[in-house]
Amino acid sequence: MDFEEIVIRTDRLDFPALAVGDGPVVVCWHGFPDHPATFGPLAEHLVAAGRRVVAPFLRGHHPATVDRMPYADGLTLAADAAAVAQALSPDGGVDMIGHDIGAGMVGRVAAAWPERLRRGVTMAVPPPKTLPAALRDPAQQQRFFYMWLFQVPGVAEAVLETDRSLIDYLWDTWSPGLDPGEHRARVHELYGDPAVLRNVLRIYRGNFDRTLHDPELAPVAARSEVPATIPLLVLGGADDGCVAPEHFADAETGLAPGSSVRILPGAGHFMHLDRPDEVARLVLDWIHPASYS
Repeated sequence: MDFEEIVIRTDRLDFPALAVGDGPVVVCWHGFPDHPATFGPLAEHLVAAGRRVVAPFLRGHHPATVDRMPYADGLTLAADAAAVAQALSPDGGVDMIGHDIGAGMVGRVAAAWPERLRRGVTMAVPPPKTLPAALRDPAQQQRFFYMWLFQVPGVAEAVLETDRSLIDYLWDTWSPGLDPGEHRARVHELYGDPAVLRNVLRIYRGNFDRTLHDPELAPVAARSEVPATIPLLVLGGADDGCVAPEHFADAETGLAPGSSVRILPGAGHFMHLDRPDEVARLVLDWIHPASYS
């Protein structure tokens, strides 16, 4: 897929993004360790269906924004997603897909800024309300070893900056059998920048370190963690080596009525590369209405 790089100007930050196609916008938010271009196989189907795909770089993940990350909590990133949606559609919401970190962003937009979201899809991470239950599972705690590693100052930086072997390991174990092809080089290049790696660590440390939370967003923090008022499509991979599929079993308890939770056979964590045809079918069924205002 031949993306063009654009810049989305918002009142929070100017976000570099990859874009392709024409029509109503679908915004795709990536996670770690990932790159916006991995949405390419999914974008092919969305563009063929008459949609414009816009895949921004997360704050701090592009040379233009690498020094623009004073705060790094999930709500900061969700506020970014809401701002991008407003810039792309000032008079209404946009369709959003979020993978991994991006899934949390879309879930929080749905809860805190529902007017900015038309239809939302999250991939590979359960809703914020049900994720804590997964953290109580010792087997899942082991899968999340990288999160605990990332909390250790100095050690985490040394491990990530020495080489990309940990990133390769995460890809290989999270989506067993997947050959990322040309995307591996893109991911290595992105996370070969020590400044980007430090921003990644700040995001993960922001899960526990409240000094990384933006105090200006405190008034919306509480409602960002409760079930959204609008339905979401939640996708998990049956072969995901990062978040086991059983942790999606109670996902609907953290979602609005009308939401749908689907576990994809033969899909790992990077399901948009494992099963792009099936993901596209589910996404298009979810976001394609009879009328679009």
